[in-house]
Amino acid sequence: MPRGFTLVELLVVIAIIGVLVGLLLPAVQAAREAARRMQCSNNLKQLGLAAHNYHDTFQAFPPYRQKAGNPSALDFQGYGPLISLLPFIEQQALYDQIKTVSRDFYLPISPTVDNVVANTPLAAFSCPSNLPFPSASVRGSSSYSVSAGSNIGWTIDESRRNGVFGMDIPTKFAMITDGTSNTIMLGEHLTGDGDDGTYRQKTDLVRAQPWTANESTQQGPITDAQLEAYGQACAAGSNNHTSYYGYRWGRPVFIYTVFNTVAPPNWKHPSCMPCTTCGAGDSKGVFPARSRHPGGVHHVLADASVRFVTETINLQLYHGLGSRNGSEVVTLP
Repeated sequence: MPRGFTLVELLVVIAIIGVLVGLLLPAVQAAREAARRMQCSNNLKQLGLAAHNYHDTFQAFPPYRQKAGNPSALDFQGYGPLISLLPFIEQQALYDQIKTVSRDFYLPISPTVDNVVANTPLAAFSCPSNLPFPSASVRGSSSYSVSAGSNIGWTIDESRRNGVFGMDIPTKFAMITDGTSNTIMLGEHLTGDGDDGTYRQKTDLVRAQPWTANESTQQGPITDAQLEAYGQACAAGSNNHTSYYGYRWGRPVFIYTVFNTVAPPNWKHPSCMPCTTCGAGDSKGVFPARSRHPGGVHHVLADASVRFVTETINLQLYHGLGSRNGSEVVTLP
């Protein structure tokens, strides 16, 4: 007569299977993240090449804010840098649509053009490791930003702007005197959740925190101690925050399509700005690169190479990599 399994034996087998699954699950998750990270890197590589092709065509990079021709347009209603790159990532039809709707970029980007952008999610602008903006009506979020350099941006003097992408004035390869292989051009950021009622440090932007250090490393160093003091003040003031990071890829402001290298990648404190009421990042401030990849963030250098920059990078080295013309002798390890 055949002998069956006892209850104890079945329980032991189930327990062994459970242990094996528990051991296997982290490996599966790691493999999935590796695949997502590779796709994210590939997206950034294509954007880097698109920026190069734009430069080849127009002999300059697009500014990160292209003001609408209409003088009544507000500063944050200009056109963001990712719109300029659309024809160079096989999105000529979408670019032409935006150009038509905006009357050759005369109209302010809100609300007419926003409706085109909001309803057009692009895989090229989305890192699989990131989370899309959770809105059925706004699907055109972005995981990627252009670098404004090691300065707090927006209202600072033009002479202190030191990134590959300028605010209103186009920059050229000839202006990257530190070398294209030593200068950051693009990076990642995380998307928010649109819930201003709940604060989340990694994806929210804190407002109303005055900045008292140098506005740019063109003026002199911005130190770890100064950043830590500012970060602590920002964390303490998190009751005034906005949760719309990465909301629209067509906009020209910091939390949507621009970052700076003032603070290191995945900074432990929230992104932060002095403006008290700005809903978008139309203010100077500290807007770090961020990702959900363990240990760091992908960046694209001005030579279009993609490098993974660890969150423990030396701050002065990172500032040097963010600056296109600071004469720093720096290279990524």
